[in-house]
Amino acid sequence: MKQLYRVVVSCTVLFYHSVLLSQIVFPPQDPAKPSYPHVQLGGQIRYRGELDGRFFDAAAKPLFINMLRTQLNLRAALNEDITVFIQIQDSRNFGEEQDGAWRGTLDGRADNLDFRQAWLEWRNFLTPGLTMKLGRQMFATNNERLVGALDWHNVGRAYDGATLVYTTPDKIQARAFGFVLGNDELLMTSADRQNPQGLMGIDLTLPWQQAFNLYLYHDRAERKLRPFGFLGMADSTSFQRFTAGLYLKNSIDGWEYEFEGAYQFGSKQDVPSLGQSSSIAAYLLTGYFGKRFANGSQSGSVGIGVDYYTGDNTSTANVSEGFNHLTTTIHKFYGYMDFFPFTILPNAGLRRAPAITNYGLLDPYLRLTYTPDAKTDLYLAWHYFFAQQNVALPQSRTATHLGIEIDATLNYKITPFLAAQFGASIFAPGEVMQETNASRGLGRDLGYWGYVMLTATF
Repeated sequence: MKQLYRVVVSCTVLFYHSVLLSQIVFPPQDPAKPSYPHVQLGGQIRYRGELDGRFFDAAAKPLFINMLRTQLNLRAALNEDITVFIQIQDSRNFGEEQDGAWRGTLDGRADNLDFRQAWLEWRNFLTPGLTMKLGRQMFATNNERLVGALDWHNVGRAYDGATLVYTTPDKIQARAFGFVLGNDELLMTSADRQNPQGLMGIDLTLPWQQAFNLYLYHDRAERKLRPFGFLGMADSTSFQRFTAGLYLKNSIDGWEYEFEGAYQFGSKQDVPSLGQSSSIAAYLLTGYFGKRFANGSQSGSVGIGVDYYTGDNTSTANVSEGFNHLTTTIHKFYGYMDFFPFTILPNAGLRRAPAITNYGLLDPYLRLTYTPDAKTDLYLAWHYFFAQQNVALPQSRTATHLGIEIDATLNYKITPFLAAQFGASIFAPGEVMQETNASRGLGRDLGYWGYVMLTATF
């Protein structure tokens, strides 16, 4: 009986403390008010298979690539102003874990398992209308031409730092941001190590159009040159660059336009030990004009545009005119085959970059979109590429024609949670690509590329 008595008393005490603790930790909630903390779970699984024939050689065997990206998200609203967000991401090609050990997927170590995002957002921080976001985050400005999240890439880009955004009652928005990019950039966006590197900026968005943004960005880096024989590492080289610009976008009665202009200035030390340095003077101009139409459930658009950015002029000493796209989202602007800008192509790997870099670009293009129903979107684009600077060819010739690219994509929404995308592109190399590719073994034939992608979001 004593044993039974002790069990009953212990259970009674435990039940009493449990009820008391529940009242402290989880107080009764008012049904009219949201409960905190409020937690949401979500995620995404994305598969993309690619057929890569970007060699300009019809006899070359294309690459077959299978990429998988898995994301798991947790968002917790701690109160009406403070939110935390965590996103775990695993990215890899099929069969890739630790291939150096010849174990493939049998190796449990995941090289590309990481936190894609982990941030805290505090609205009405210090004063009403001011929002602070601190931590690792996806970040983009305007249309991502200069600063973007690169979400098309299987890994993508994350920024470590903080943003401050102040919004007035009449929708004027001022923003400041600062990030440390002191890691090895993805090969897709940088061919060299730049460590440490910082990116910061301010911008002002005015509610005068759909988008009216004035900005000033600043990036700087210090890095070591390659090993210098028995002397060890050569002197560090650094640069500091400012990018000032204006971005406009608007639509009036179905007519739409988009414009961006940016100018870069600053300085860089080419070989500090020899006292060699140069100033930066480069610019970018882009414009698009089109017409949208709708007929019942069908809609679409047709438009023309031109992109122009400067390349380095070798005849000018101590001046760098090559425009740098900072942390651009490649794949959105200069053709879906990702040949341009040359300055951000990898200089190693199975698909080699063309032998021309930093010559700038002139890209007039035609763009068509068509939405026949709520589930289907079609996209077609035609690009005619020229180098902004003359490119030297054999026999003392020069040329600027880079080639023609045609891109076509189809998006289909299978269910509210599952979408499919199909794409195909061809590139007819111009005189510059044909002549300069010979030394790189890339050939003169049509280049081609295609993919199929399935995205499940929950």
